[in-house]
Amino acid sequence: MKSTVELHERAPLPLVIAHRGARGHAPENTLTSAELGHKVGADLWELDVNYTKDYRLVVVHDDTLVRTTNVEEVYPGRSSYRVCDFTLEELSRLDAGSWYEGRDQFGRVAAGEIDADTLASFKGLRIPTLEEALLLTKRFDWYVNVEIKNHEHLIGHDTVTKDVLEMIRRLDMADQIIISSFQHRYLEECRALCPEMATGALVETTRPEDPVALCRKLGVNAYHPDRLILAPGDLENLRDAGFAVNVWTVNDMDEAKDLVAHGASGIITDFPAACRSALGRG
Repeated sequence: MKSTVELHERAPLPLVIAHRGARGHAPENTLTSAELGHKVGADLWELDVNYTKDYRLVVVHDDTLVRTTNVEEVYPGRSSYRVCDFTLEELSRLDAGSWYEGRDQFGRVAAGEIDADTLASFKGLRIPTLEEALLLTKRFDWYVNVEIKNHEHLIGHDTVTKDVLEMIRRLDMADQIIISSFQHRYLEECRALCPEMATGALVETTRPEDPVALCRKLGVNAYHPDRLILAPGDLENLRDAGFAVNVWTVNDMDEAKDLVAHGASGIITDFPAACRSALGRG
């Protein structure tokens, strides 16, 4: 198996990265969404890691559970709906899939792209643990971008990197994973604790003054910019300096093609099937 570092060096093919799984057609950060991403041929998927109250690693994007579960119905009147204020056992009672049909965030239900049987299968989906998500990836002989959410103002700021890396090593999956984070301290910790692990610096809102210098300082393998903060020349300069560039979140396929034409190594998208087709990958 190639490592994630080698995967990024597989030019000229750009990587298609399924954002929180195939989020455009399934509830994000569930095993179902990951399985769909794999089924449509994404090169890897991306997930988000948060801590529970009892320091278990779970796959949830937001700090709170409100948007993607029925937490307010199951636990009415709780003073907090933050992930870190619930135990893993409490999270196991939540439905992480039924919200999808009613919210229809990408309009794909209304467009008739998701049939009734598929929608019914989303009901009762659970929040996966990081271990469950990694074992699914391992079973598929696949790859995953593990984004460690910023815990600076939550529990576990000093331990989350160590715990994530320990799990990856225990499962013998270091060559199948790239670690990314907006909290760049975690990437520096990763370099110190597990120098063989591929890492990517996430950036949003404000473009770093010198993206190449930032990547060199952090010792990362890849730069993961919000598509909105790319400046002319960034893609070429980063690639020339030896860094992969995976751009998020790109759902306009003409934009995806343009980014790849200018040097993007990978496209992080909610629609991996459409992205593969647009990039001539199938």
